[in-house]
Amino acid sequence: MEQLDVVALIHAAQQLERNTAISLMYSGLKVSQFRLLTFLESAPEPTVTQISKYLKITRASASVMVNELVRAKILSTEEHPVDRRSFLIQITALGESKLTVAHRDLKVLQEKLSEHYATETIQVLNDFAAAITNRKPGGAE
Repeated sequence: MEQLDVVALIHAAQQLERNTAISLMYSGLKVSQFRLLTFLESAPEPTVTQISKYLKITRASASVMVNELVRAKILSTEEHPVDRRSFLIQITALGESKLTVAHRDLKVLQEKLSEHYATETIQVLNDFAAAITNRKPGGAE
């Protein structure tokens, strides 16, 4: 039975993260900020607690990240209508603009990477990514 070369996999993941960070640079977003904004796009009434669970970080780290993006006018907050201890978080027009640029630039990266692999290889890589992140194949959460 062949074994997975974990070191090579780590190097490949690091290279992909560098390429992703470079692609996001033009939108002015970091990878973690992009992940947060894409979560907010689909979350009905997102809170810091939900963000921390989604990003798998502490609530304090999520709060710092949200506050950073509020100061940058990428996010806005308002008091939760039911739970006064919590805030609802929304993407601002500036945030939407940055997210649009980020999606566009990542699509270019995705297309360039996909050019180098056969369809079967891409399917295997997508399935592998879904398996190790506990996500459904095709990108669904």
